[in-house]
Amino acid sequence: MSPWLLSVIVELLVTLLFCGVLYYLRRSLTRKSLLFWLLLWLGRGALSMIALRYLTSTERAAVVLYAPLQVAFALALVVIAVRLENQKQQLRVLNEELARLRKAAAGQIDHDPLTGLMNRSALSRWIDEEHGFEGLVVVCDMDDFKVLNEQFGHLVGDEILHGVGHLISNSVRDEDLAFRWGGDEFVLFFRTCERALVESRMAGIEERLRTFHIRHHGQTTVRFSWGIASTTGRPLRESLAEADRLMYDSKRARRGDPPAGKPPASV
Repeated sequence: MSPWLLSVIVELLVTLLFCGVLYYLRRSLTRKSLLFWLLLWLGRGALSMIALRYLTSTERAAVVLYAPLQVAFALALVVIAVRLENQKQQLRVLNEELARLRKAAAGQIDHDPLTGLMNRSALSRWIDEEHGFEGLVVVCDMDDFKVLNEQFGHLVGDEILHGVGHLISNSVRDEDLAFRWGGDEFVLFFRTCERALVESRMAGIEERLRTFHIRHHGQTTVRFSWGIASTTGRPLRESLAEADRLMYDSKRARRGDPPAGKPPASV
């Protein structure tokens, strides 16, 4: 067998071996990586064949003797490729975990742990960032919540706040927003201008609270007052202040107190 033919056979065997190793490790490499290393090796093989064409018989024989080194080189390339892919995969997993932790941390910062609604700081930031919101804003406040706390204790008061937060969450749509403004006061933003629809939702919450069940204490009536204002064509803080004023007017009307002015609410 001529050295030229022997060199070609060795080159083909090494190439087949390299392709076989790539196929074996196909699940550890991406398609792009497989294609890259395959083209790289085929290019190297093509250059080797061209070089062998112009070598003497003695030089071709020497090339054949280096076949084990070629095999080692091929395996080394594959090992490097696998290690790179593993590192990329580990980095991808770490980035996903970091993104998840950041999202969870952001959720903890913006959400009130007792009611599950977004908190006051989230409300303030949303108002500053939101532009062009059109719909209705509702401010609601529980009536005589201090009396309930004194009658049943603060743990029961927390249970009531948790229940109110749950009712509010189930009464708003995905596109609406609900916040715990502080204490027993809540703010809801509805992405609709249909006042009758919003009033119906608020009346439904009020109706459910009339038969609120407290563990170990049975059924009790929880009342709350609310005010609605439009957000269309004016700043959100101005709409929020009006809804807050209307809520207090409603609360005074229920107690039979005369209407009184109230300074604009601050967020």
